[in-house]
Amino acid sequence: MSEEMISPASGRVLRVTDGEDRTVSIFMHLHNSHITVAPLDGVVRSIIPERGTFKPAFFQNSDLNMRNTIELVTQYGTVKVVQIAGFFTRRIICRVKEGQKIHKGEEMGKICFGSRVDVSIPEGFEVCVRGGARVRRRKTVIAILQ
Repeated sequence: MSEEMISPASGRVLRVTDGEDRTVSIFMHLHNSHITVAPLDGVVRSIIPERGTFKPAFFQNSDLNMRNTIELVTQYGTVKVVQIAGFFTRRIICRVKEGQKIHKGEEMGKICFGSRVDVSIPEGFEVCVRGGARVRRRKTVIAILQ
């Protein structure tokens, strides 16, 4: 059985970027649960909070919004889960610490209302979601190891 990478958040896929930095961006509407979970088993390498703006998270210019990047070291390589604050959000809660082992589906944190999560896809995984798709944290498979 091949490894499945699960969605770290519930919402709608805004975009899937290809190339060297393959990423799935998930917009969480006000009505979605804003808890983020680990997409794969790993160890938290680093947590990098960054200040920024508070643009609506579904706009491209929200790439400059306040964020919290959690780097996970997995057996497949490094995976970045980026919690991005939205227009209504002024707070990101991180529930993991550097060096902590975390299992796939385990809670990593929460973004308070109308936000976005970007997750990098390691080499060897094939993305199986497209822009516009609805995803559910812990339930939707977003990539499969080939």
